[in-house]
Amino acid sequence: MKYISSVVLFLILISCTGFSQDTTESLAFKNKRPRQKSPYFYRPDLAYQIWQKFKLTQEANAGDPLAEHELGLRYLLGEGMPADTSQAVYWIKKAADQKLTSAEYNYAILLINGIGVPWDPFKAFKLFQNAADDGMVQAQYVVGILYTDNLTVRRDYNLAYYWIKKAADNDYEPAKEIVAKLEPRASKMIVDSLLNTSSPPKEENPIPDPSENLTSSLGLVFVDLIYFKRNLIEAGVYYYRALRNDSPLGTNLLWQLSRDPEFIQTVQKESEAGNNIAKFLWYGLTAINFSNRIVISDALILLDESAKAYYLPAMVESGLNHYTSRFGRSSIESGLNIWKTAAQLGSKEAKIRLTASRVLDSFGAYNKKEDFKILKKASEEGSLFAMVSVGLCYLQGLGVKKSIPDAVNNFRSAAQRGSRFAYEELKRIYDERRPADSEFRISN
Repeated sequence: MKYISSVVLFLILISCTGFSQDTTESLAFKNKRPRQKSPYFYRPDLAYQIWQKFKLTQEANAGDPLAEHELGLRYLLGEGMPADTSQAVYWIKKAADQKLTSAEYNYAILLINGIGVPWDPFKAFKLFQNAADDGMVQAQYVVGILYTDNLTVRRDYNLAYYWIKKAADNDYEPAKEIVAKLEPRASKMIVDSLLNTSSPPKEENPIPDPSENLTSSLGLVFVDLIYFKRNLIEAGVYYYRALRNDSPLGTNLLWQLSRDPEFIQTVQKESEAGNNIAKFLWYGLTAINFSNRIVISDALILLDESAKAYYLPAMVESGLNHYTSRFGRSSIESGLNIWKTAAQLGSKEAKIRLTASRVLDSFGAYNKKEDFKILKKASEEGSLFAMVSVGLCYLQGLGVKKSIPDAVNNFRSAAQRGSRFAYEELKRIYDERRPADSEFRISN
């Protein structure tokens, strides 16, 4: 294969650099990106030669893979000619078909993001692997990342470490940030042999990870800051709300907190003293079976009292119980009305749930396109529920044109935040399109 080293124009491939939750112990789900600014596409030195459009097109038509690739990039980025994605894909693919390393990498970028081509992470992986085998550090890094998320290929920390270590050893900064965190997950034999081998280790089943069934290092990152005894009630409420937003981290933290007898006693004492926040929390602990001091019917009374006192999280929860027929409360209309009141009182979460109900469940004659814009904005502002809802809208074509790549990106962002539902949706999407090749078999 031909390989030309130079600068990187690295597309937002995936949110890929860190560890995540129990079901997604993956570097593809880290909640912070590399510190340096990563450009979009990999561009060889040839890009810096000043070619006239005619000369470039002439050489591309003659079959020169370097010219084909350069012409494709110019069409893609609109440099010296009108931007044309279809022409960009055509020329970059022609260069990739001739095994030009940088073109294989860039065509893989297009495939894994569904830019001008059908979304295909599996074909993309093969091209990334080709480029990695050819010594391209950016591709080595990507291959290593993809061996951690258990979506495209089976999770294998040995292979992940091998490829990311190679990229780090060649001074690729994003890989340097990751390799030390990944090293404890690889077997010592592989780690020790890496310095003395030029071939990748044989693929094998992932090494059992002791944290596999624990919790995410992501989720609501602020929770540790409020874990002080003087704020036990508020800490518990934050953890419960994180749990209700599908965060394994919130679940684990609340479970640990609920094992403290002083905490339970404080919740009960404050609740009986009329503290509406404590009433909401005591209801929550009972609803998820973290406390059995009262029965669920009494817990629902506490929730109602808290909601009637206009405690907004309680109103959102009460509306959800009605809307989803939880605990025998089967009035969708009541749920919507409670959310409307909470939204009028300033609850952003209630407003988002109302909007999602209109888009996803088609309640009322509303403009789905406008409602989608509301959800999109809320997602961009950090709402995990909105993020998942936007993913569902893209997946089903509700209020927006159906787009699997956009659905994947939103679910990936939500999974990065700790959403198990989003990760399960990702797995389902990947599995529906998974080729029969043994290389891509995830489960036995």
